[in-house]
Amino acid sequence: MSTVAVEHNPITSAGSLEQDLEKAFPAVGEGDRDVRLRIFRRLHAHYVAYMAGPEDFSSIPRLNHDSDIAAIEDAWLAWEDGRVGADSLPRTGEEFRGWFLRTADLHTQPEFCRYLAEEATLNEIALFFMGEELVDSKFDDLMAMVQIGTQGHTKLTIAENYWDEMGEGNIEHVHTRMFEHSARYMRAHLDAAGVDYSNLHFAEAYENAALLLQYGVHRHLNPRALGAMGVLEQSASPRFQAMVDGCRRLGVPEDVIDYQRIHVHVDADHGAEWFEGVFVPLVDRSPELLREISLGVLTRVRVANSYYQRIWDAMRELR
Repeated sequence: MSTVAVEHNPITSAGSLEQDLEKAFPAVGEGDRDVRLRIFRRLHAHYVAYMAGPEDFSSIPRLNHDSDIAAIEDAWLAWEDGRVGADSLPRTGEEFRGWFLRTADLHTQPEFCRYLAEEATLNEIALFFMGEELVDSKFDDLMAMVQIGTQGHTKLTIAENYWDEMGEGNIEHVHTRMFEHSARYMRAHLDAAGVDYSNLHFAEAYENAALLLQYGVHRHLNPRALGAMGVLEQSASPRFQAMVDGCRRLGVPEDVIDYQRIHVHVDADHGAEWFEGVFVPLVDRSPELLREISLGVLTRVRVANSYYQRIWDAMRELR
C-alpha cells in the first residue's frame, strides 16, 4: 500500500532539538502542534524507511544509530505515559477483561461513525480514506513483526490474523492490495474534484501513523504493540461499517469498498480471538507485562481518538 508522501525534515543541532522537544512535549499543556508535526513526520519517515523492502537494502537506516531519533522517541514515550492516566490501569489479569472492553468502547467513535454513514460527502469520505492510507499502510508487516518471540496460542492467534491479512493465500484478497484499490479510486476522485488534501499533514495523523511503527520496530515495546493492535482490532468494525454505509449511500462501486466490507466481520472476529489467544495467556505472567500491554491499549486509544477528531474537522472543512 502506498503512503502519503512525506519530507525528511532534519533537526540539525542538539540545541534546536532540545528546544523542539520541550515545545512539542511540554511538562504542562498541549505543546506546539506545528513542531510536533515536524517531529512526527521525521519519525514516520524513519520508520517507513526502516521497513522498506529488500531491494532498498542499501538505504535502510540502522536501528538505534540516530541519536536524534532516540531522543525524540524517549521524549514522546515519556510524554504519552504522562497523558494516559496510568493510575487507572488494571492491577490483575482478572481486572484486565472488563477494563479492556470498557476502554475499547471509548475507541469506537460513535458520533464520527454516524457522520460517515449518514452525512459525509464523497469528498469527505475520500479524504478519510487518504488519512487511513497514511495510518495503516504497514499493518500487515506489523502483524508479522509482533509474533516474533511469542509462543503457543499467542503465536498461532497472530499467525491466523496474518493469514487473513494475506488473503488466505489469494493475492487478489491480500488486504493491503484491496485497500490500495479503494485508495486509488478515492485519490482519483479528489484529484478530479480539484480537492487539495494536503491538510492531511497534521500532527495527529503522523502521531497515529508512527505509534504502531514505533511499537513494532522496537522489540522492547512489543507488549505495547500487542495491546495497541488488540484494541484496534476490537474497535474497528463500527468504523468499517460506517464507511460501507456511507459509500453505498453515495453510490461508490461495490468493488471499491470490498476491503471495508470484509473487515466489518473480520475485525470483530479478530478482536475476540486476540483477547483470548494473545491477552489471556500473557496478562497473568507478571505485573510489569500487564502494565506494558495496558499502556499500549490506553496510548493507542488516546492517540487515535485525537486523530479521528482532527480528521473529522478536516473533512468538514471541505464543505
